[in-house]
Amino acid sequence: MAGDDTLFRQTFTSSPIGMAVVDERGVICEANEPLATILGYDCDALIGLGGLDLLHPDETGRALELQGQLCRGELPYFQFQSRAQHRSGDTVWTRTTVSRLGSPTGPMRFLVQVEDVSEVRRAKDLLERRTHFDQLTGLPGRALLLERADQALSRHQSTDATVACLFLDVDHFKLVNDSLGHHAGDRVLVEIAQRIRDAVRPMDTVSRLGGDEFVVVLENIVGLAAAEGLLTVVTAALQAPMSVDGHRLVPTVSAGLAMAEPGMTAETLVRNADLAMSSAKAQGRNRAAVFQSGMRDRALVRLSIENELRGAIREGELVVHYQPVVDLASRETVAYEALVRWQHPQRGLLLPQHFIEVCEDANLMVPLGAFVIEQACRFVAAHPQFAGKVLVNVSTRQVGGADLTRVVRDALAVTGVDPSRLGLEITESGMLLATKAASSDLASLAAMGVDLILDDFGTGYSALSSVLQNPVAGLKLAREFTLRLGDRATGDRISTAIARLTSGLGMYGVIEGVETEGQWRAALEHGWLLGQGYLFGHPLPADQLEFTSPGVAHLDALRRARGAAVG
Repeated sequence: MAGDDTLFRQTFTSSPIGMAVVDERGVICEANEPLATILGYDCDALIGLGGLDLLHPDETGRALELQGQLCRGELPYFQFQSRAQHRSGDTVWTRTTVSRLGSPTGPMRFLVQVEDVSEVRRAKDLLERRTHFDQLTGLPGRALLLERADQALSRHQSTDATVACLFLDVDHFKLVNDSLGHHAGDRVLVEIAQRIRDAVRPMDTVSRLGGDEFVVVLENIVGLAAAEGLLTVVTAALQAPMSVDGHRLVPTVSAGLAMAEPGMTAETLVRNADLAMSSAKAQGRNRAAVFQSGMRDRALVRLSIENELRGAIREGELVVHYQPVVDLASRETVAYEALVRWQHPQRGLLLPQHFIEVCEDANLMVPLGAFVIEQACRFVAAHPQFAGKVLVNVSTRQVGGADLTRVVRDALAVTGVDPSRLGLEITESGMLLATKAASSDLASLAAMGVDLILDDFGTGYSALSSVLQNPVAGLKLAREFTLRLGDRATGDRISTAIARLTSGLGMYGVIEGVETEGQWRAALEHGWLLGQGYLFGHPLPADQLEFTSPGVAHLDALRRARGAAVG
């Protein structure tokens, strides 16, 4: 027995775990150094203190209940995590194990073993916070949003008021990141989060789902008009100008509003608001839409189209048609534009407006674009009697991250086509997204000998100087301006100015959308050398084309020749 007591004393004294011996009244009789360190006391100062007095007041009830079960023999020991009171007043998270000492018939004493688990608890709390809150803005994340929305729906089941949901998507936010950098984009998101919080009521929940999407759950809403009023307040607050790194920004959002219905879940409410937001975005952004049941049906149709489109790319249902680009003076074809079509097995031939937007949203533009580029090169290789160029539209998603240069190089290598026979049409916004990867891609393509052509010129909001920092060989005037030809006013003046600008910059220009003889005559008078439109030919499959002219591989050579003739 003496040996056992000696071993216990050695263990008690040398153990790294805090230990104490407590009598039947709960008073500490002995304590070791680790326990004193955990609680901030000297060992001697702990003797005579009540063990329960060292616990947080909220923990004593549970500790007494477990101690009673131990004393009655219902438990061999018990263990629980609790908050202890440090001598400084701080809270220490501990894991405590209590067991009886000695014979069941002798004096009742207890061995209390205490481990400091504060660091573990802090790590757990941090993980839970990261799970439930957005790290950038401090707003609740999706899981906490749905939890609070469910609670709100439950609270309003038997009231006259209801719950509404706002889904907000910041318009063109990617442009901020790409042009000013992600640090500026983060500052914009933090400011937007604060503006939304300030615009709503304390009872409402503001959440960030990630990226540039924010969701607000509105409680105690008496009807659609009240929800729309709050939405107006939020969007007005967001549209106030802000300054980021010396740049003045005016944020706008595409917003969706959904009202709760009896029996609706939080998931459904948020999804309905998301569908309404997508509808607002499809209508042109910077606007709001209220959820209608038909939106869900359209979303299902859209999902069906996306799935079919993936199969179409895989099964070879996509085809390429070619529309002529002509010398306006002679109307001879000098180039072709490659335009993709979907030969749907049930719906027939579908034009791009029926599936390109779905392609963009589903991240299918990269494989689709690679297919069209390869088909255009095969077209050139299969028609040696035509020496002209083929122009291909490329999406901004293909430039930079998708390694467009490699895609073009591979297509040219497989078909044996010279790079000068290929032109790539990129929109103003695509040219303006001058990330390092995009600029490198464009420079590599130009160095290879591929022409870069500014498509739909005049429809963007970029400064010309910014766009022309890239190696642009030509531009195409948007159809919107062609429709105004012959108005003897702004339309004619813009057309003439851009034709002269194109010539002065040493580029070739193509006027798009020429459909009438009057538009053709006006284009010639304004100084345009190249044109494209239904007046000269509709897009056709390659096997239906007639090659009546050799074409011009270098379109700028045509510009120089025409200029010399005029001189």
